[in-house]
Amino acid sequence: MSTRRSSPTPGLLLVSKRPDDFGFRYNTVLWSLVQHASFSPAGSRAVGPRFVSFAAVFYGLLTVAGAVWCGLRGIELPVFGPNPATGLAFGAATAAGTVSLSLLAYRLVPITRKLADELAPSLVDRADRTGLVLVALFSGIGEEVFFRGAVQQEFGLLIASLAFGLAHVGPDRRYLLWTAWAVLAGVVFGLLFGATGGLLAPVAAHVLHNAATLLIWKRSRPNLPTGT
Repeated sequence: MSTRRSSPTPGLLLVSKRPDDFGFRYNTVLWSLVQHASFSPAGSRAVGPRFVSFAAVFYGLLTVAGAVWCGLRGIELPVFGPNPATGLAFGAATAAGTVSLSLLAYRLVPITRKLADELAPSLVDRADRTGLVLVALFSGIGEEVFFRGAVQQEFGLLIASLAFGLAHVGPDRRYLLWTAWAVLAGVVFGLLFGATGGLLAPVAAHVLHNAATLLIWKRSRPNLPTGT
C-alpha cells in the first residue's frame, strides 16, 4: 500500500512506493538508505552523522577498488596530472556550467521540481551543511577514481559514461532523466580527465557540482531544525 504525505508544494502529494513497484530496482546501497530514511520518524535525518560515516566507508571502498583494479591491470592512475592548477581551474569552470544547467532544468522542466520536492525531506531538509559537503566530497572522489581512473582507462569513455549512468538509476521511470544526466556528466568528466591528464579536474568538477547543488537545494527549502 502506498503511503501519502503532504508536500510543502501546494497540490503535490508525495507517494512513497517500493522501487520494484515500477519495475526498477536501484543498484546502489546508499539509495536504499535514503529510501528507508523516508519512513523514519519526523525530526530524524537521512544525511546525518550515520549516513555520512556510511558514505565515507562506501566511497572509500570504491576508491580502493578503483586503485586495486588499476594496480592489478598495470594501469597508471594519474591523480594530479601534469598541471594541477589548470586541472583545478578546468574543474571549477565545468562545475559552474553544470550547476547552471541544473538550475535551468529545475526552472524549465516540471518533473525535476517534483522529484526535488519528493527527495528533499529525506536528503536535505534536516541535513546539516557540513554533512552535505562531506557526502559531496566522498562521492566525487570515489566515483571519479573508479569510473574515470579505472573503468574509462580499461574500456573507454563511452562504456565508463554508460556505467556511470547505470549507477544512477532511480527507483522508478521518472528518474530516467537523472540517469540520462549522469551519462552526460560522465562524458563531461571523462573528457576533462582526458584533456588534463589527471583525476584532479573531474574530481574537482564532481565535488563542486554536488556540493553546490546540495547547498543551493537546502537553501531553497523552508528552514527546518536539523534534528538528531
